[in-house]
Amino acid sequence: MNRIINIVFINILLLSSWSSGYCQTDANIPYRGITIYISYPDAPPAVTPAQLDSIINGVNYQEAGIQRTFRKYWHEQTRRNAVIKHDIFFYVAPKASTYYDTIGWQNGILLWKDAIEQVIATNPTLNWNNFSLNQGGALRSVMIISSKWGPAAVGGCHFPNWTLSNGVKINSIYGSVLKAPWDVSNNVFMNLHESGHGIFRLPDTYDTDYNSGGTSFYTLMSGGKNDIEPIGGPFRVQNNWGHVLTLGPGTYNITLNADGDSVVAIRNLHDTLEFFTIEARKKTTQGNSLFPANLGLLIWHSDTKVNTSNTLQDRTPLKHYAHSIEQADGLYELETSTTIGGNVGDIYLPGNSFNTTTTPNTKWWDNSISGIDLKNIQLIGTNKVSFTITIPNPHTGHYPLIPQGGWSVVSAPVSQAGYEPAKAFDGDVNTYYHIPYGNTIPRPHDLVLNLGREYSINELFYTANKNESPPWEGRIENYKIYITRDTLNWGTAVATGTFFQTGIQQYVALSNKAGTYLKFSVLSSFNSDARTSIAEINLRGFDPLGQSIETNYTTTDFQIYPNPTSGEFTVQLPDATAEITILNMLGEQIIKTETSKREMIINLENTGVYLIYIRTDQGVITRKLIVNR
Repeated sequence: MNRIINIVFINILLLSSWSSGYCQTDANIPYRGITIYISYPDAPPAVTPAQLDSIINGVNYQEAGIQRTFRKYWHEQTRRNAVIKHDIFFYVAPKASTYYDTIGWQNGILLWKDAIEQVIATNPTLNWNNFSLNQGGALRSVMIISSKWGPAAVGGCHFPNWTLSNGVKINSIYGSVLKAPWDVSNNVFMNLHESGHGIFRLPDTYDTDYNSGGTSFYTLMSGGKNDIEPIGGPFRVQNNWGHVLTLGPGTYNITLNADGDSVVAIRNLHDTLEFFTIEARKKTTQGNSLFPANLGLLIWHSDTKVNTSNTLQDRTPLKHYAHSIEQADGLYELETSTTIGGNVGDIYLPGNSFNTTTTPNTKWWDNSISGIDLKNIQLIGTNKVSFTITIPNPHTGHYPLIPQGGWSVVSAPVSQAGYEPAKAFDGDVNTYYHIPYGNTIPRPHDLVLNLGREYSINELFYTANKNESPPWEGRIENYKIYITRDTLNWGTAVATGTFFQTGIQQYVALSNKAGTYLKFSVLSSFNSDARTSIAEINLRGFDPLGQSIETNYTTTDFQIYPNPTSGEFTVQLPDATAEITILNMLGEQIIKTETSKREMIINLENTGVYLIYIRTDQGVITRKLIVNR
């Protein structure tokens, strides 16, 4: 089949009108948090209340070492979506700082709890309902600033799950200093880094094993100089901060401003948790003083299924960073060296390209070919970078989700009460099948499902439970997957592999194996755990027995035009009642309607690739439609 490529000319400055569903900027959403400055009898406060309020809440305040305040940094980096203000309080610890050096962070953060309780006791009119909450109903931003580096827990984000005396909940709290021993003046780097964890749940991207470079100075979540690096394009993509252009199939000429407002994202259609991000950056004195080129493209490869702090630097399908820099020179120094930070070889400049055959290449982490081809990089003045990028059509085997409604359990090991096997396919990731602690059932743990009818299956998705407290154990490590038309002869496994230790959905590629029965065979769970847990199993595929109506009708009886389309298209139908169903490439139903007309005009609002199913009493036919707005 000939590949259809759409030529699109886009100035990314107009992106908000092109892809408004995937971006947000200038929302100025107010967030209110609390900061407590803790000093010690042997380490008195090093800032005044007015000075600390300016450092945290100021708009244009500056002092030596602080070019941007806490509030201004997050306002800029969230692309003016978040306006964070903190109520400021001071607390004197009852003991010298040297005491808290010796008690460990688990006990050290109890000092922080005492400080908050003191705020409650001494401020009876404070309305705690005015503070912003996270999704769990706890305070979203609680920052502790210590007057001395060293007391336990300082320089970290912790998750204590406290309920205070006034009923307020805290499930995350972060602590830092304004001046560490290696600093010559106050700075807010550590405050911002830890707040990235505490407020927005951004991960560390430096290597906590300290034997590789992580993402170096390219993001706040790794580190660099005290003028404070940007957070980085992938985190803007994940939070929809700024203009995020998510590209589908086509060829595009794009111009990016190096102001951080606009980034390009390209997702793996089989695994939307994996994506490339392209951003333009320039060397500046504020926030980008370490950027190694005057102007260029920074390309990231992200896989948010990975939840280690960049300790996996092998660049293999199972051992790779959650967020890595695609280093244009192909030397992989960030992965192989602890002494060399980023350098100009990391940056994509005129003459560089990024495709299937370059090093690094545009393959996905499972080694499947993305087909992405980036070339013709040009620097425009001192602030813009242009390039051409081509993304091919998804292959025809990317099928919609198989509905779970017809599935049933054939057999499964005994579960914990309330965590029955059917919870593994009930469409709710908050419920799950769980084999409890203390079971004596030998491995493998086999969950056998009847899919209700025969399907040709080529993708399986596994989601582990997301609990942060028991019963959370039993996340699957090694597995085998079998598919058969009966339960007598399972044959050879259609897939064998290892998952990541995470609660995020994970993807397994299968090879269009036809069958009615699925066996999910769990060989082991992480940490040699005897338990097994499955929050959700999803499958993609199609009904191989569906009759094509093309054998009964001519091509003039059934047509879709124009294709590609800018949104509106016509479906020409045979002289019979037909049911039209349109799905996006995530398997989500967009339209379902019935008609007896010979022609039907339909309009789709969003750019993308769609599957159109036409069902009559003669059978079903499927067509792919490309929408480029």
